[in-house]
Amino acid sequence: MTRSKTKSNTSVGTPPPPKRVEKSWLLLVKDSLLDNNNFTIITLQHPAHGSPSKYCLDDKNNKIYEIRTFDEPCRSWFVGETVKSYGSIQMFTPVNPIFLVLPKLKEQCSSRAIPLEDLLSEKGYDKILDFVPSLDSVADLKGPAEMKAYKYNEDKTMSWLEARVKKLAKVLREKNVHVNAGAVSATFVQSSLKDVDEERYLKYACGMLSEYLQDEMRQSLEKRFNFEEDSIETIGNKRKSEVENNGPKKKIKCETSDDETKNNILVFPEKENSVVKKEKPLTAKEKARQKAASGTKTISSFFTKK
Repeated sequence: MTRSKTKSNTSVGTPPPPKRVEKSWLLLVKDSLLDNNNFTIITLQHPAHGSPSKYCLDDKNNKIYEIRTFDEPCRSWFVGETVKSYGSIQMFTPVNPIFLVLPKLKEQCSSRAIPLEDLLSEKGYDKILDFVPSLDSVADLKGPAEMKAYKYNEDKTMSWLEARVKKLAKVLREKNVHVNAGAVSATFVQSSLKDVDEERYLKYACGMLSEYLQDEMRQSLEKRFNFEEDSIETIGNKRKSEVENNGPKKKIKCETSDDETKNNILVFPEKENSVVKKEKPLTAKEKARQKAASGTKTISSFFTKK
């Protein structure tokens, strides 16, 4: 007696079950970074507010990317034939490593010079040591060049930031980026970009770089440009003044007598040019029908109790 072979539950040609995507990430990143198998992800303090943030180190191209999360409620993704309920997206944006070093440089090197290797000896920061060749643009080099000991320089830092803002504003203008306040149509944006003054682009670029600066440094940078009052606040004040001047829409006021007030009677104003409908004159047939029906009894009268 031979033993029969057990049939497989999976039939030939049946597609494999879909993979689970709930724990996966959706990344918006350049293909060149994904081709690099040596990139690493580290956690550092954000230079502006100090909260933990994720950064990607591209060893091949010697670049640092900040991993930013764009998340909105009630959003999902369709991945193949499956649905990912958590609809966030991770974006890799390049960041200058000097922004990551500035808070530590200002805090520890304002009164003395510290070697760059000692400054970045903390866990996580030691990974970006090779991505920071020098700090000459924001600090003064002290001692032998090979030691790389730097002391923080406020004037150099502000000059460097000012140059970065101007460079970014130039790119924004070349890319035709909308920097005015409010939401307008794309057609109007293209036609109005020529009328945007340089201060608008500088203000917008300064706001973008301020996301990586502490409040004190951000305020110093804004004072350096001597910006005028924010256009958004101007528009808001204008709208507020218009409401105050015009006031709310006036309602129709009804004058009531004392008697009406006591009886809580509501009096509504008559509509202007109100038209009174006249009775339609009867035709000859209708007059004859009314004359014939006069004096006759209705059908219901025969069913009444006598």
